[in-house]
Amino acid sequence: MQTDVNVRSVRGRLPVRYRFNPFVRSFMIAITLTLAIYSVYFLTRYVNQDTPLIAKLIPIMILFVALNSLVRHVTSLNSLIFAPECLWLRFILKPSIAIEYKNIESLKLQRTLMYYLFLTYRDSKGNKRVYKTSAGFPKMLEIMYNIAEMSPQIVLDDHLAKVIGYLKEVNQTLEVNGNNEL
Repeated sequence: MQTDVNVRSVRGRLPVRYRFNPFVRSFMIAITLTLAIYSVYFLTRYVNQDTPLIAKLIPIMILFVALNSLVRHVTSLNSLIFAPECLWLRFILKPSIAIEYKNIESLKLQRTLMYYLFLTYRDSKGNKRVYKTSAGFPKMLEIMYNIAEMSPQIVLDDHLAKVIGYLKEVNQTLEVNGNNEL
């Protein structure tokens, strides 16, 4: 049984933005910030010398987990924009990264504990850089397809090359038939 794959090309409709849902991202930041503030409040208000050790450790652990999650939410990839001149990687608290399509060298999908996308490129000074992001980003298959389409010189790993090749074949077939969506 074949399932529908919804992958669209960005050619001809630039700029195109992919991003995390801002409501979900804001909600998660608010929750983690609230947990961190409450943990500090609890530690300063209710913990003293007579408090059992476990009651001292639990708020510290909650504070650590909340701060770790907060830092990840504000420094991870927030939006990815296909502009006519380059690919923009945007973050909440980190500076944006602009990558010209001609400077993208390779794209690799690798699994450690979870899937990560590795994008190798040359920065404006000619230095080789690797950007790593979680493959859990929204519409990642469509993003990988469009990066490969906008950068014809890109080197793909074997598995990813097969997937992108299949998507290109299906997309070309659908364009011939007058349908722009897979």
